Amino acid sequence: MKKYTIEPTVIRVKSGQRVELSITTADVQHGFDLPALGIKEAVQPGKTTTVLFTAPAPGEYKVACGILCGPHHDDMTGKLVVD
Repeated sequence: MKKYTIEPTVIRVKSGQRVELSITTADVQHGFDLPALGIKEAVQPGKTTTVLFTAPAPGEYKVACGILCGPHHDDMTGKLVVD
């Protein structure tokens, strides 16, 4: 994560798969939010945040920055695609 981008913008997994994401930030504090799965994790500069979950039913799920990080905060979006 970095102002104002989530990379990669698409995370692709298989339904039922155990997923482990290692998330970092290149600049300021951000939040990794995957609301449909109840995931809301702070991502601190200089640290790695690990998010573990089982991929849900097939579909597309919104990923967003959950901590206000500047004027283009609302542009920080991505998606989890579950096949």
